[in-house]
Amino acid sequence: MLGTLAALVALGAAIYRPALGLAVLLFTYPFDLTTFVGPVKVTTSYALFAILVGVWVAREILPNPPKWQRTSLDWPVALFAVATYLSLLGLTGNYSDQLVALLKATGGFVLFFIATQSLRSKGDVWLVVGAVFATGLLQSVETILPVVNGTVVVSDATRATGTVNEANDFAGYLVLVGPLAVAAGLTLRHRWLTIAGGVGTLLFGAALVATLSRSGWLGIVVAVIALAVLLPQRRRQIAMIGGGVLTVLLIGGLAGPIADRLGNQAGSSPLDTFLARVPIWSAAVAMFVQHPVFGIGVDNFQNLIDNYNPDLGVNQAHNLSLNMAAERGILGFGTFVGLVVMLFKVLGGALRSAPSFPYRVLTAGIIASFLGFFAHSQFDVSYYDYKILLMFWFLVGLAAILPSLQNAAVTMEAARR
Repeated sequence: MLGTLAALVALGAAIYRPALGLAVLLFTYPFDLTTFVGPVKVTTSYALFAILVGVWVAREILPNPPKWQRTSLDWPVALFAVATYLSLLGLTGNYSDQLVALLKATGGFVLFFIATQSLRSKGDVWLVVGAVFATGLLQSVETILPVVNGTVVVSDATRATGTVNEANDFAGYLVLVGPLAVAAGLTLRHRWLTIAGGVGTLLFGAALVATLSRSGWLGIVVAVIALAVLLPQRRRQIAMIGGGVLTVLLIGGLAGPIADRLGNQAGSSPLDTFLARVPIWSAAVAMFVQHPVFGIGVDNFQNLIDNYNPDLGVNQAHNLSLNMAAERGILGFGTFVGLVVMLFKVLGGALRSAPSFPYRVLTAGIIASFLGFFAHSQFDVSYYDYKILLMFWFLVGLAAILPSLQNAAVTMEAARR
């Protein structure tokens, strides 16, 4: 019933205002309820996605369609999408798995273009950012509340997984969303709203710690340092948030599990974990060497790893770059690197030309999110979980449209004067 209601709300919202429909999708898809289309059972994320695509197509074919908003990332994304589909030419088998993975990848590419065509004003941007903040906050509260009240004692056996199936994947989601939430809190001017934003970011940090993901911790440290560098006038607030997270950890009893994860217990120390990654990375390199052009196919790493090292028993390369190279070959890896370079070039330009402090903070938050995520992705590949994949491509779309929105804001300000 809730899934059907969410689909109907999304339909009405998308027709009324595309950005509102996008906000409904971003808020609800992590929880992924089940609904029915006649006798067919589908998840709300797919239903809401189909609604957004349908409304988008309908707007384009109706008379007087909205003007297409071109961005500097359109071609890099399109080229990476083509290279991703060409990975099928690796001819390595397991085509049903590959086709399912390509369908999920297509969802990310389509969401990029939905974001660039739906966000047409500053109000649209803050609407969807607010939805991201709210859904991340709900997941963080759900994660940390049982820890604080003593219902759950965090350990290797009870690591927080949120709405995904794996703690490291949930950490990847929080690393993407957390810095954006911090940035949103830094733009609030009213005292009570500022306090609420600070409490929200504390919960994000505490939930990330409860995942016991060391790569996630590395990612958030990188993201916070990036925010402090990019926003020197807000370093005091950022430091206060960091201090608040430490306080929550002490109150919630998370200091012990953190020490255990960073300690030197045999077989589980950071050094042992790093050394365990080396043969996985070696297998990924071997895959790339044997299939250099098209790769072994998307999501085929888990099917072929036994051919390279049967003792590993992993489903990903524990490094996003190596995973991309192994599964998509030089075409996919090269276009992805080109996309990331252009992404940061666009964000750097948007940061330098930000017409107001909120735009500057938002841009800094997006930069911090990507830097933290790529740091996390040096040791885990949460990108392939479709919930993280969709959030990744939404943020790419948000970054792509920022320069246009900033130029429009400058033009409106000039007209007022």
